[in-house]
Amino acid sequence: MTRPVLFHGGRIHVGDGTTADGLVARDGRVLAVGRATDLAREHRDAERIDIGGGLMVPGWVDAHVHFMWWSLQRSQVDLRDAATLEAALAKIAAYAKGLPPGAWVLGGRFDKNRWGRWPTKDDLDRVTRGRPAALRSRDGHSRWLNTEALRRAGIGASTKAPPGGEIERDAAGSPTGVLKENANWLADRVVPPPTDDECLAALRAGQRDALADGITGIEDLEDAAAFAAWRRLREAGELVLRVAMGIPYRRTGATDGAPAAPRPLLALEREPAPRAVPAASPGSRHDFESALAEGLRTGTGDEWLEIGHLKIFTDGALGSQTAALVEPYEGSDGTGILTIDPAQLTHDVSKAAAAGIAVAIHAIGDRAVQVALDAIEPTRKWAPALRQKVEHVQLVREQDLGRFGALGIVASMQPIHATSDRDLADRYWGERRTKRAYPWRTLTERGATLAFGSDAPVEPIAPLVGIHAAVARTRPGDAKPWHQEQALTLDEALAAYSAGAAYALGREREAGTLAPGMRADATVLDHDLARLPVDRWLETKVRATVTAGAVRYDGGLS
Repeated sequence: MTRPVLFHGGRIHVGDGTTADGLVARDGRVLAVGRATDLAREHRDAERIDIGGGLMVPGWVDAHVHFMWWSLQRSQVDLRDAATLEAALAKIAAYAKGLPPGAWVLGGRFDKNRWGRWPTKDDLDRVTRGRPAALRSRDGHSRWLNTEALRRAGIGASTKAPPGGEIERDAAGSPTGVLKENANWLADRVVPPPTDDECLAALRAGQRDALADGITGIEDLEDAAAFAAWRRLREAGELVLRVAMGIPYRRTGATDGAPAAPRPLLALEREPAPRAVPAASPGSRHDFESALAEGLRTGTGDEWLEIGHLKIFTDGALGSQTAALVEPYEGSDGTGILTIDPAQLTHDVSKAAAAGIAVAIHAIGDRAVQVALDAIEPTRKWAPALRQKVEHVQLVREQDLGRFGALGIVASMQPIHATSDRDLADRYWGERRTKRAYPWRTLTERGATLAFGSDAPVEPIAPLVGIHAAVARTRPGDAKPWHQEQALTLDEALAAYSAGAAYALGREREAGTLAPGMRADATVLDHDLARLPVDRWLETKVRATVTAGAVRYDGGLS
């Protein structure tokens, strides 16, 4: 046995309705919680860590993140702050100027809603000096290409968009440079993927920064390149985040934000913390069909790296107006894009469930949420143990609000979307519909389990920002909350980032609270949120991040 560690000097939010001022961890688990003076007397040999009057809570888990994309994006051109198209072009020009010969211009996170129109290839041609350029929209559901990138992708006037995708065209029928939804694959297949070493370096840096934001675990919804890099980090003994690796639905992986090149699949064995993870047979890939062929199931792996959910898309996003709606967008006759045939979705959800693979179905619009729930519902009768998820759940029909709780389907949501997208929701969905948008309170009252995440890099990865959004329903500077009737309490928001995420992964018996016997994964803040007004929460800093009882990030422990 290792020497125990006593955390003291602040409030311990256990997460089961109790509170304490001391916690003892040993061998990666919580040994005891209670009065610090009593615990110090009972464990005289314990190493003592003073949390300096702060707040310790169950470790924050990001239940929906594109971690590799987020990690790589930080070294690419970033257009989030470009309020105008001209400002974006200036940033792109400066970035392209510093690239080596032949390099692609990559990155993006542009928001065409701020610019008043979609950008075009002609705009991009002005600043890319003949280099190929492929930039992502802020929501990741559209691409902005220049002429050279269109040429390399073979996209011309006669190119047909794949089902569930759209190629924007001008009056003459020529591509404008904008691709939407499944049409993104046409570009993604020709963009050179990062090397294995670049992927590893990106995850190494990303893990460090995620820990600094208080994150102890994630569900990473990317592809084999990310999975291979996580495996290398695990084998090197450097993985200190809990990682559940999602399975891409499509063999190309193109619509889920990660490179499409084939990579080895990792066959993980269920055993305590192995030092190495056996590789799969040559030629295998990290996708749905290969997971089925190799007999992988959700939960296969170990306490640090395991198989998560099968990620399937049903629609697009609000920002691109491709989220699938029951009724048209305000001032339009468009209802978005349903990116998969509902019958095919139902078939494949059942196919996955029969193999022990749970699904995470991307569904933003109310039509897409309905389709996702309809596809999952039959599996609840014969595979009730699977923790099926619907991702985003941003707009829900009234008649579907109670189905999550009734069917035991997890609502995997990102609270920061509500506050950052409130203006777009008002503009494109209207007051009548936004009353059932981002409906955390209604879902909770009707029995649903919420699991919260960030959807980074679409939004900031910091859970504290999401917790503030979930409780305040405001952005900094907003005069009043947006549909405050859907806000959560602090305890509910904290649970959605811990217990809810643990439940979604089938780990509620070993994670999600700081009760004795649970994993000693915790986030420590420098102030107790319960004792601060909500408008000061964003001033709070992460003081420490703990996984398996060890401090992985020290931001000022005494």
